[in-house]
Amino acid sequence: MNGAEQAEKTRLLNGLKEQETRLFLQHFKAETYAPRQYIFQEGGHGETIYIVKRGLVTLSKHITPEVDKKLFSARPGSIFGEFSFMDKGERSASATAEEETDVLSLKRADFDAFIRNNPDTGAKLFQNLLGIVVERLRRTNEAYRDAVRWGLEITGTQKINFHYLITEDVDIRIELLNGKTFEGKVMQLEKSDAGYEVIIVNKLGKLAIIPYHAILSVTLAQ
Repeated sequence: MNGAEQAEKTRLLNGLKEQETRLFLQHFKAETYAPRQYIFQEGGHGETIYIVKRGLVTLSKHITPEVDKKLFSARPGSIFGEFSFMDKGERSASATAEEETDVLSLKRADFDAFIRNNPDTGAKLFQNLLGIVVERLRRTNEAYRDAVRWGLEITGTQKINFHYLITEDVDIRIELLNGKTFEGKVMQLEKSDAGYEVIIVNKLGKLAIIPYHAILSVTLAQ
């Protein structure tokens, strides 16, 4: 399957007739990126949406000067950059080509011009965009729910969950069942094949990944 055929399988084009698809794709621009090259960076202005034709793109969010949190990987047929494309706001994440990558890009101004001339097709495209955005928001909500559900008991009567620890930038001390201790701020709660893992960073910027089942206690750092 070639790149154009892959691009035509994206959810953005669901429900479009062959002629509508062909006409719409004519407004995209073909671009190629080298490995490790930014397609766009977090915080930048963004009114362009992308479809991966060939290669692999990683979407990541900046956490600390040393840490970028991977959000998801965009493979052939995947769409990315849709949030800023929709609201014309700043990029909420960075997109980086992991290997030589071909994409199709579409600017919002060209999209608006297309739907003015093709309102029926435009209605289908907006519905597809909405579905993509809602699905990704649901994934975010599920991650948030997991973080809240896996609450930690802090010494005393105060119960603090992972969401609080992450958003309020709280310094904590974790004691493990084997007697080891770690101090720092909670960066993320991750779910892996082995279960949940807590990622913390200390004052020197060093990361530690701690299996949830190995934790004996969590206290506020002094």
